[in-house]
Amino acid sequence: GWIEWNMLLDAIGGPNHLGNLCDSPLLAVPYRAKGAHDIPKTQKWEHAGHPFGLPMGDNFTRDELDARGNPAAFVDKGVIIQPIYFYMGHISRHVRPGSRAVHALVDISSKGRTFRKVGHVGAGGGINDNARVGMEVTLWPCEGSTRQSWKLNGRGQLQVFGHDWLGKPTTSCIGKSSNNTFKGMLLTKCSGYAGSFDLAPLSAPTVDTDTESDSKDDGPAKVLVNIVLRNGAPNSPKKCLVAKPLGNGGGALGPRGGSQVVLGKCGNETAEWYFDEQTGEITSDYFIEEGGEVCLTTGWPFLQAGAFETPSAQEGKTVVILNEAASAANFVLKDAKGRAIMSSSIPAHSIQTVLFD
Repeated sequence: GWIEWNMLLDAIGGPNHLGNLCDSPLLAVPYRAKGAHDIPKTQKWEHAGHPFGLPMGDNFTRDELDARGNPAAFVDKGVIIQPIYFYMGHISRHVRPGSRAVHALVDISSKGRTFRKVGHVGAGGGINDNARVGMEVTLWPCEGSTRQSWKLNGRGQLQVFGHDWLGKPTTSCIGKSSNNTFKGMLLTKCSGYAGSFDLAPLSAPTVDTDTESDSKDDGPAKVLVNIVLRNGAPNSPKKCLVAKPLGNGGGALGPRGGSQVVLGKCGNETAEWYFDEQTGEITSDYFIEEGGEVCLTTGWPFLQAGAFETPSAQEGKTVVILNEAASAANFVLKDAKGRAIMSSSIPAHSIQTVLFD
């Protein structure tokens, strides 16, 4: 882990002469210290009105902060400790120098998707805050969440819905060309920049056993298709959405953890997809030999994990689990041989660290 931007900022996320206000693990609030007098909240040249509101810490009283686990003793000294500080601690305290990242990936459950029960078709996990222009389209194990739920609209665009960090509704669509920087497909405005696609069937519909229920309904049908771009450059050869493995094999996440989606030739297995109109899932079996199917994802899934060998710590192994979803998630932690180590649950919007030998 690392501090990408700042370790300490003032109460409005500055100082910054350009008004580029941010957030940080610690806030300097000397005007709230015990015995403080005539200390301004901001500098004369600073301007408030941060678009995301005040940083969390300065919105609460001393007692409220203390009740939330942010020690009031630090407020009395003019420092507010924000939740980011404790989130960072899950890495800095337990993944010590000399540690090594090892393979870890939140995978598909045999009892259904993490955020969608067997027999249900609605995507779970809460509102998709990755449904924004500029977000990369990737491939991850299917979790049944809104980050993996797509709609083929009337213009043939693959569309997702959600909201931004301010709670403003958002919608975006897959673009019609690979991004030069990311070398993969990004979400863009559902306008002339978006791709329009035809679903070219490659087989008869099959029953999706992951969503099959005990009722007389046989469940939704999945259709194996090519997703063919129809508004590409004039006179260009036919192109389809294809799965593209990462150059480093996915690192500790493995090939199924964040592989890209690009435009390429339609005549091979990288271009074969299953589209389930009821669940909105678009899945690929290209990585089936590496562990299972993957789902077309906006950015990254809600539930994530990282594992480390930590020889300098008392416990030899550390697993950090992050749940960005608005609902709790049950999980079973397994070792490299598939043996269950523990089963547990992680609350919504939270992070956990598991230490074991």
